[in-house]
Amino acid sequence: VIPNGVNPLLFKNNKPARDIDVLGVGSLIPLKQYDLFIDIIKAISYRYPSIKAVVAGKGPEENKLRKKTGQLKLENNIALAGEKSHPEVLELMQRSKIFLHPSSYEGFCTVCLEALYAGAQVISFCNPGIGKINHWHFVKTKEEMLQKALEILQEKEINHDRVLVYSMKENAENMMKLFYD
Repeated sequence: VIPNGVNPLLFKNNKPARDIDVLGVGSLIPLKQYDLFIDIIKAISYRYPSIKAVVAGKGPEENKLRKKTGQLKLENNIALAGEKSHPEVLELMQRSKIFLHPSSYEGFCTVCLEALYAGAQVISFCNPGIGKINHWHFVKTKEEMLQKALEILQEKEINHDRVLVYSMKENAENMMKLFYD
């Protein structure tokens, strides 16, 4: 098995300010559950009224999510940023404290691997099943997701060290070994 990998050369080496508290990136489709992302930001906003969240992506749920953001009076807390290029997404990740991935299903999620390498703390429902991964927090329920996000935001010094689970270079070398060994 050769899992997904990250290309570290795609990431800038600067250390931008972590001015985004919570980031979500993906297709705005029911499977990805960004309505749940909005609910969690609303719950966080009771404790942190100035919480700043960004969702980058497009899809058929966009209007529904905009409407929900308005109904919950979160226009000043959540930016629905639309579709972004890959370099723009990586920059957003490097500015984020938490990468919240509320998808109900995912394989071995490349976007989570990229967020880890960008230095974000990742919270998701989907566990790729390879054991403990630093800064990747697996939860089972919406309540656990909320509690983990609050726990991280309460830390005085959030650890933003890069975590490289698998590199694309190593994966390419392993693929070559399949054909030439």
